[in-house]
Amino acid sequence: MEVVTSVRTRKRRGTRLGRLLAGAVACLALSTASPSVSTAQDPQSAGADLAHASDFRVRVSAALLLGKTKPEGARHMLERALDDAHAAVRVAAAAALASLGDPAAVPALQSHLAGESSGSAKAQMQTTIAALSHTQAAPVAAPVHARYVVAIGQMRNMTPAHNSDLTETLRQAARTQAQSLAGAAVYDVGDPQIDRAAGRMPVLLLEGSLTRLSQAQSNGSIHIDARVEFSVRRVPQQTLKGTLSGGASSVESMRSLNNDRLTELTNQTIGGAVESAMRGADRGLELAAK
Repeated sequence: MEVVTSVRTRKRRGTRLGRLLAGAVACLALSTASPSVSTAQDPQSAGADLAHASDFRVRVSAALLLGKTKPEGARHMLERALDDAHAAVRVAAAAALASLGDPAAVPALQSHLAGESSGSAKAQMQTTIAALSHTQAAPVAAPVHARYVVAIGQMRNMTPAHNSDLTETLRQAARTQAQSLAGAAVYDVGDPQIDRAAGRMPVLLLEGSLTRLSQAQSNGSIHIDARVEFSVRRVPQQTLKGTLSGGASSVESMRSLNNDRLTELTNQTIGGAVESAMRGADRGLELAAK
């Protein structure tokens, strides 16, 4: 079944979880160019990048640079970045505010904390608030509706494109999709909250691989294809409960393409592949947790 999104991304669903869900995606590794990503080198350009760069990784680098260099107006720029659409940028902005060490940022952090949907961003905001207030951070409680824990584990880039940023893109997409699953409390492996929750609910370890990322040009357009696979294990037994796999393709005219847009399109395609892999997995994960 093929679905076309508003950005002309075709997602092909192929989800398999133990005996509950069926389907597989055949993977053929093709070479792909590794798009370059420019990052801010000075505080002045960092402020502009944080506000306007299309690639979330550039915005993350800009936020961290502002926290490190502490230019005038950095706190206000970082506070505005707490509204960024990407959770990784919000995490970086909150961490950078801790580096600034200005207690005046606490009200903004507290205001954003109340409506924050990302567990990692919420945890960093609490840590920063505690650091700026000189108090101990309260643990991030599992959602009241949670019936099982999804621990986001190792992510691998198995393609010829040796770009570490792709692994982080996969991780962010997996975390975002896991957080949309009904009944799931989502944490990164190593988060002490997993141990706290393990006494009350089952824990599933989600690990993934980017198995294919290809680019091809045809008729003045670029075609990007991505495939991902995930394993689901019950911990601490490390029992394999099933796998999830999915893919997505994107097409865009070469006329409007530059390096930043190519990176953004690649990230969107990987995100679409993760979405196709995890769409409808709620029921299977709940059964795997039993």
